[in-house]
Amino acid sequence: MATIKHLVACSALSLLACSVQAGGFVDVLNTGERTPGSVNNIETDPFYISGIPANWSLLDTRTTAVSFDVYNAGRTALLGNFTVGTFIDSVWSDASTNSLVFGSYFKLDDASHGITEINALVRSGFGDFDTVSAAWTRAAGIYAGAANGYRLRDPARSDYVAIYDAANAAAGGYRDLDKIAIRTDVSLAETNPNSGIYFLSVDATGYTYEWSDDVIRIVQGASSSEGGRIFQDTHLAGFRAVAAVPEPSEYAMFLAGLGMVGFVARRRMNRI
Repeated sequence: MATIKHLVACSALSLLACSVQAGGFVDVLNTGERTPGSVNNIETDPFYISGIPANWSLLDTRTTAVSFDVYNAGRTALLGNFTVGTFIDSVWSDASTNSLVFGSYFKLDDASHGITEINALVRSGFGDFDTVSAAWTRAAGIYAGAANGYRLRDPARSDYVAIYDAANAAAGGYRDLDKIAIRTDVSLAETNPNSGIYFLSVDATGYTYEWSDDVIRIVQGASSSEGGRIFQDTHLAGFRAVAAVPEPSEYAMFLAGLGMVGFVARRRMNRI
């Protein structure tokens, strides 16, 4: 199997005691804590997979220009709305595991309007799923012009957390099962202008996908260093999993089955 899911049952404090095989999908912790294990070495990073597996079928992909409402340093005045990058959202079907796989890729094209770094990407739409698994790959050779992208870091079932406290996370203070927050570090100045492709996989049994508003949140975190970067964020449409609606033919078969059950029941009643 091209992708193997690994259950990570340890917290960040017990990471050294965990044994995780590199090169597959890792189940995101359901506690709201950051799922440990990601490292800056694709040879040992448990979240890294090499390219798009051959047994995945691309169902849909869309490219969106990313615009931010950019504010001044005190966030008291809106300076304007500026297009600063490109986001590509994709969804695949993995028939080998009966999964839907959502892929997020971001490229920062223009850092001249106050958006100089992307620190987190948050996806919504996972509230129905007990298990969400994460992986990533480099986008070079997959998306035109993409250099080696920045890795996926520490996915969590939470929204963006500006100041992370491990004890608060362990107590469920950040837990939001509808969202997956992925840390990243996309920056033109640091020669990381694009992310990798960040994959999130869910069981497709009874589910399909749709394009929906505000599925994606892209965040620039504040930093007193690095030029005094301030918090900025924006929301985008993206793909999400939704409960599958039966086709008309399936409804017809269901009704026909009910009719047959009723017919048999009536015949039995007439014999009594």
